[in-house]
Amino acid sequence: MKILIAVIAYNEADSIRDVINDLQKNNFGYDIIVIDNSSFDNTKQICELLNVKVITHCINSGIDGTWKTFYKYAYENGYDIVCQFDGDGQHLACELPKIIEPVIKGEADRVIGSRFLTKEGFQSYFFRRIIIKSFAFWISIIIGYKINDVTSGFIALNKKIISFFANYYKHEISDPNVGLILTHYIGAKIIEVPVLMKARKTGRSYYGLINSLAYPVKGFINIVGCLLLKKQIKKEFGVRNEP
Repeated sequence: MKILIAVIAYNEADSIRDVINDLQKNNFGYDIIVIDNSSFDNTKQICELLNVKVITHCINSGIDGTWKTFYKYAYENGYDIVCQFDGDGQHLACELPKIIEPVIKGEADRVIGSRFLTKEGFQSYFFRRIIIKSFAFWISIIIGYKINDVTSGFIALNKKIISFFANYYKHEISDPNVGLILTHYIGAKIIEVPVLMKARKTGRSYYGLINSLAYPVKGFINIVGCLLLKKQIKKEFGVRNEP
């Protein structure tokens, strides 16, 4: 299978070298691309020096833009699996087989690398854990089974999901909760596997103070929006689904 690791980066010059070196050292036969979300430091230059392809956005397009970019790139280049991998150093390349193997074996369409199943490694910060657990409760009710780490950015997705987001879904993908609900609507099997993560040592998280305070409100609105699309997506994608 063709496997793509999409590294999401925004002003990660202090960490991106170690991230790429880790991926290149622990390479299990996949390709690497960096989605540079309009960094104004030398993130792009460092990646190019390490012989890694970079797609750079001319403006910061948030989570939505980075996801749509790697979905479209993966689809147009015939990848069977795409994995999201953060450029801040929190994810470990040696953990990639844990989220990739279930997809290869056909056991799942979307695999989430979860920090909370074994409670080892970095567990996120207290305030964020409260928010994550709150959304995990509601998302689990909507999809009908328990998901713990609903905001994890360490995920593997198969061709069915790549095709859906690259060709069919044209609306904003504003946060991981939206992705989870929508992939459930198209009949994707979603599982969690335990992984280890590290704390960010440098740079600034997208979820700073303002975004963290706004996230619960925006998240609730996004979930309501997904619920309103349920009937349409199940009906239309059931006809237009690709193998």
